[in-house]
Amino acid sequence: AIAKGTLIHISPVLVFSQAEYSEHGRHTCLDHYTYCWRGGTFALALGLGSMFNHEPSGLENVGFVRDMDQALIKYIALRDIAAGDELCICYGPNVWFDIVSDEVRGADAGHSPPEADDFLSSIQL
Repeated sequence: AIAKGTLIHISPVLVFSQAEYSEHGRHTCLDHYTYCWRGGTFALALGLGSMFNHEPSGLENVGFVRDMDQALIKYIALRDIAAGDELCICYGPNVWFDIVSDEVRGADAGHSPPEADDFLSSIQL
């Protein structure tokens, strides 16, 4: 379990200049993974920072704070998180994919195969 307020991860970021991003980055899959940064630049979270899935605002269990001076993003538990719960952040209101409810997906949707669960459960946070 992870207690509310726990610092879960600190990700260094790779910052793209406005020109670099507008000429190249926004035309690639990077456009789906970058954070808005200072002065109209964009940043890509390295480490586990780009691995969090999305939950709509209010449903996410992990929040983030951008530390622009240190070029870091800090991920913090917004509430107590039970062992085995997926860690999710809110990508914001302008996601590039359709949000599908659990009701539409069915009860088993979103669950990984047992061998993946075995691997993931071996990772210690």
